Amino acid sequence: MRSPFFGVQRLFPVASLLALLGSAGCSSRQFPVHGKVTLEDGTPLTGGLVIFESRVPEGKIPIMARGAIRADGSYELSTSKPGDGARPGKYRVIILPPQPDVDASSKVRSPTFDRRYSDFTTSGLEFEVKAAANDILIQVARPGKGPRT
Repeated sequence: MRSPFFGVQRLFPVASLLALLGSAGCSSRQFPVHGKVTLEDGTPLTGGLVIFESRVPEGKIPIMARGAIRADGSYELSTSKPGDGARPGKYRVIILPPQPDVDASSKVRSPTFDRRYSDFTTSGLEFEVKAAANDILIQVARPGKGPRT
């Protein structure tokens, strides 16, 4: 008569191998990313949005993480839920100016930083998120100034 554990004993090595292969894949874990956005003289931006877009091979969909720039220039990235950070990897970055008020009496102000930082193809900002807590300082130039990252 066969042992009732005969089938289980044969499946254990296969199950162990599948578990090992599953854990060896790309990490979907996200890590905290925060920092500050300043002008070249150290003056913090007082509003806007930071957007990180993952660098991926052609044909793959990039992952984006974003964070609002607070009054002191600080930001914290979120991918799926507030403050969850970003996956490890290389990212290109853009900075968007604050949205103008919808109040008709307010004047639309020009951004305090060069517009090239608002486009992934011209920003020149690239950073790497590591599998740890990340403090990423971003420096941008005023309008009309030369390239600076």
